[in-house]
Amino acid sequence: MKTKENKMKISQTSALRLMQRLGSAFLACTLVIGATGSALAGQTRDEAAVRALGDTFAKAFIQKNPELRASLFAENGTFVTPTGDYLQGRVTMVKDFGSEAQAVNDTTQAALSNYRVRFIKPDVAFVDAVLTLHNINGPDGTIIPVIPVNFFYVAARHGDKWLIEDGRAHFAPAPANSMTSGH
Repeated sequence: MKTKENKMKISQTSALRLMQRLGSAFLACTLVIGATGSALAGQTRDEAAVRALGDTFAKAFIQKNPELRASLFAENGTFVTPTGDYLQGRVTMVKDFGSEAQAVNDTTQAALSNYRVRFIKPDVAFVDAVLTLHNINGPDGTIIPVIPVNFFYVAARHGDKWLIEDGRAHFAPAPANSMTSGH
């Protein structure tokens, strides 16, 4: 009889240890999932803030607000315009961005799309997007219906906010149409 009791006690002890291990494993998994979820939520917030830089850049263009556009950059940030002008520092950007206001009319629209955001480090991101401008005043006074611009920038966290360190804009190939498709 004692052997049966001993076997039962050993069996109960083994079952108790197994339950403790399973409980510890479950707790560890819960902590890992919680930490991962928290990290993903933080990255999602950061990505939204980094995208907002591009969206605000486009809105400020339409609003003819060169100060707001320049404020999105680090104090000594750089920007290369689609025509190849190299701008360094906010003061220089405000001057150049101000002269672009003549291209904007009452029907002009600007929007970024096709965002690709890659975090190089938790506080540094590379962004590749397409800025599509609609109804822009051309140099000869005609309205240009669509101008696609490839827009790239590196954003970095400065304290509690993100700023553009370096931006590059290049005219993209025009979308194919019946005149260019070769048919």
